Order: sequence, then structure tokens, then C-alpha cells
Amino acid sequence: MNSSIPIADSIRESLSLISVTPGSIALYTALAAVLPLVYTFVTTSLNAGNPTKDGEPPVPPYWIPFLGHAFSLMGSMNKLHSGYRKMDGRLGKPRTLFVFGQRIYFITDPASILSMWRKGKTVVFEPLTEFVLRNLFGTTDSCIKVVSVGLPGIDQTGLEGQLGWSKIIHKWYLQEFNLGTSGLESLTRQFIRELNVELEKHTVNDFHKVDLFAWVKGIMFQASGRALYGHKLRMDDEFVRNFWKWDSGFLQLARLYPDFLIPGVRAARSKVLDEFVRWRLEVQDFAEDIDEDVAWEENLGARLVRNRVKLNRQVFAEDDHIAHASIHVSLFWGLEANAIPTTCWMIAHILFTPGLLEKLRNEVASCTEDPVKGSSLPTFDVEKLTKLPLLNAVWQETLRLGVSALSPRIVLEDTEIDGYMYKKGGMIQGLSLLVQMEEEYWGKDVNEFNPDRWLPYPGEDPTMATKRIREFQSKLRPFGGGTTVCPGRHFASQEIQAIVAVLVTAFEWDTAGGKVPEVDRDFFGAGGLPAKGDVKVRFRRRV
Repeated sequence: MNSSIPIADSIRESLSLISVTPGSIALYTALAAVLPLVYTFVTTSLNAGNPTKDGEPPVPPYWIPFLGHAFSLMGSMNKLHSGYRKMDGRLGKPRTLFVFGQRIYFITDPASILSMWRKGKTVVFEPLTEFVLRNLFGTTDSCIKVVSVGLPGIDQTGLEGQLGWSKIIHKWYLQEFNLGTSGLESLTRQFIRELNVELEKHTVNDFHKVDLFAWVKGIMFQASGRALYGHKLRMDDEFVRNFWKWDSGFLQLARLYPDFLIPGVRAARSKVLDEFVRWRLEVQDFAEDIDEDVAWEENLGARLVRNRVKLNRQVFAEDDHIAHASIHVSLFWGLEANAIPTTCWMIAHILFTPGLLEKLRNEVASCTEDPVKGSSLPTFDVEKLTKLPLLNAVWQETLRLGVSALSPRIVLEDTEIDGYMYKKGGMIQGLSLLVQMEEEYWGKDVNEFNPDRWLPYPGEDPTMATKRIREFQSKLRPFGGGTTVCPGRHFASQEIQAIVAVLVTAFEWDTAGGKVPEVDRDFFGAGGLPAKGDVKVRFRRRV
């Protein structure tokens, strides 16, 4: 017993040497807080660049346990990935990020992204449906339940035997939006009619100055919206403001920002939904009286929309207004918010690239048709238009520079992709924009608008030209891929090329003193990227 006394005395003597003052308490508290962060950073730094013990892609260093890379993901994605690349000098190496204990995998190698899309049984988008509809489009539990029927990776308990809404809609997309279908042809022609009628309101004989991007957005929003949803949807100034206010916070909604960080965004979305509620109540009874062969009519717009209205009445309660509305808003947003910014970029590049405007005028002239009723502006044979080589080259180069896709997928079972293991429950994101902006693939002029890269070079062997262009195309994935590739991509392509053809043919342009705005890459992953600012141009009707 007495042998323990010297030990106790020694401990007391040691403790007496520690000065317990407010300053020392603060110091020890700071050390207790900092040491776990330093330990986490050191250990993750030592293992950075190497696969995990389970064969997953390497984990970049991080400081805070459990939070992991959360703060990094809230910042600029471009800066995030450029920082990772400096560590190992490679774009194509995948990464594993930890956020609140969850795995997020980033893939930037083009071949690996394609491999991910081919793993359609174990790597799927569908489990993200609830998150997207609820957080981005403000839908209801009843809507989530309806669209979840039969989808892979989603618990089907209680959903057995119910109508497969999503499979029916997918079938209609193929019927109405695929190349060569009567639905797509009708929709594009209706867009051109609406476009020309809208442009007539802005046609002037003397030069008129406008902000190019804002002007194109205003014209195309109305024409595209009416082509899809008819003339009863009230797209007045307030509706348009609310739509773009909501769209401006789209990425923040995906990151679950609270309202005080994105003031007015969710309120603006609610007002957009309210208009679709009003529209649906006004027009839904017309749907039952329209023959199925009618591809478009003024109350409900395209046949696809009309059929969605009828289908929704089968699966949603009549007074479940937000469920009805959010389904339509998701389609409306997908076409407007992506196609319009892309159109702005394409027109800007044409106007500010020396000699390109005149070349395109000469090329599209071969596709001109008589004006539609109510307009003196030209219209076009869309099938011929979309086969023009220079127009398509400009289109693809615009997509490369101005569109950003993430292609998120959920891993249902442990899956191997190109030598790495992706664990069940993790999310994979295929970062196509990084591929589209990589010097290794595109050359020293990667940041420049150069449509010639999509055409045979002077004197180039045709076989080699075809091979080179196909190689470029394998690295351009603006619409995603796999079974959930964007269903509206063909309509978006046709309406954008159609409005470009009308604008270069019908108007003279003066761009003196201006230049193409800078792309706002902070919207990484949001589809069609906005511009940092605008540019003033002058235009008038060609004689």
C-alpha cells in the first residue's frame, strides 16, 4: 500500500507544474480541437494518390473527420479539380470523396465515363429521382410515390401493381422526341412558327441596340414555351423573372442551402408552380376531346404534354395540385434552362468570329422555305438544316465550351470500372466538362472557339479526318448517356439550330467594340452555363 504513495506524490508534483490559468485552458482547448484536424490531414495526405484498401479510387486529403470534403464541394468545382490534378498530374484519375460519411466518386476519364453508362444494372440514376424532384422542383410525397413505381434501386414495397408512370413517359419520349418521329418534326416546326411570330415584334428597319444574351433569352423563352405548352400558359414578365430567379439558385438547391443563403429562390419556384397549377386547371378538360393524331394544339401545346396531363389525372388526386404542376415544371425547366443559354453562346460565337456569319448565311440558304403565316421571316427545312456541316461544327463546338453535365449515378452493388472498385451506396459523377476543356484531348487552343476542329482540315485524308472527329465526339457528352440520356436532346438541337438559321438569315448585325462574354463556370454541373455579364450588339432587318 505504501508503495503507491510516491507515485501519487509524483503525479501531484507534475500537475502542480501545469499552470491552470484562463490562457492555458484556451491553449489546451485549441490543441484538443486542432490535433484531430492535423492528424486527419496528415493521414489522408500520406495515402493520397493510392487506391483505398478496398480498391476504391484515391481519396484526396481533407481536414475535418466526418465532414470530409463537404466544404470543398460547396466551392468552385473547377478549382477543386485543378487542385487535385496538381497532385498527380493527371485528369483521368478518378477520386473518392467523403461527405458526411457518404462516398462520392468523381470520374473524368472519357472511357471510364462510357464504362459507367454501360453498367446500367448496378450503376443507375433512378434512386436520385426523389432527391431531384423534391429539392429542385418542389414536388410532394404523392408525386414521388407515383414516379417511383418500377424504377430500379427504389424500394417497391407498397407500389406493387400500380401504374408504371415512368415507363409510360419514357415510351412517349421515344415516340415524340426521337429523330424521324412525326412528333419531333411537328414540335420543331411549331417552334419555328412561334419564333418567327415573336421575332416580328422586334423587327426594325434601323439599327437597334440590345444586350445580346438577354434579348435572345426573351425571344426564345416565349417561342419554346408556347411550342411545348401552347398559348394558355401565361409567360408574362413576372413569370419569366421568377423562372430565372429559381434557375439562378438551382445548384444551391441541389446542395440543400437554407433559404437565408438563397433568398427568394424557393419562393420564385413556388410562383412558377402556381402558374402551372392555374394552367392545368384551365386546359385539362380539353385533353379528352382532342384526337390522338393531332400533334399540337393551342390549349395544351405538344401531344406529349397533352398525354402527360391525361396520365397525371389517372395517378394523382384532382386536388393534389403541386404534384400535377411539378411534373410539368420539370419538363419545362429541362428544355428552357438548358437550351436557351446554349443558344446564346452559339449566336455570340457566330457574331464575334470573323467571317463565320457570312459563311453560315451561305450554307443555310440552301434550306430556306417560304415564311409561315403571320410572319415575313424565313423558315427552314429542319431535316436538311441539321445535316449542314458548318452549322453542326459550330453547334458541337458551342456544346463543348458552354454545356456542363454531371451524369450522377448511384451504385446498387459493388461494381468494378476500369480497375477501381465502386462500393454499394456510393454516388458516381461523370465530369464531362473537365474532359471537354482538357488540353491533352483538344490541343493548345482548348479554351478557344474553333469549329474547324469538327471539319476535315485542308488536305487531310478523309479517313483520318473521320477518325479524328469521332475521337473528339467520344469526349463530348453534354447530354449525359446511358439509359437516362437527356430525352429532349434532339428537340433542343433542332430548335437551337433553327433559331440560329433565322437570326443569321433575317438580320444584319453590328458587333463593333464587343466580345464574347466569359463563361460562368461556377455553375459547373447545371447544364447550359450562363455568362458573366452580357454584350451589346446592334441589329436590323436585312433588306
